[in-house]
Amino acid sequence: MGKRSGVPHRDDELAALSLEELQAELARARLRLTIPTSAKMTKLFHKRIHWLESAIAARD
Repeated sequence: MGKRSGVPHRDDELAALSLEELQAELARARLRLTIPTSAKMTKLFHKRIHWLESAIAARD
């Protein structure tokens, strides 16, 4: 997955986001799954969604 500025890729970057920003990033990742891509990209976005959901659950 390519790096985009402003998009968290590490735990410390994720910790700096507000809950609303986390939820927006999760929605973006879920939307990205609807775009047909390779199996590798699908797997990466599933892992990203799990990572984001875990971060949100830890804050609740």
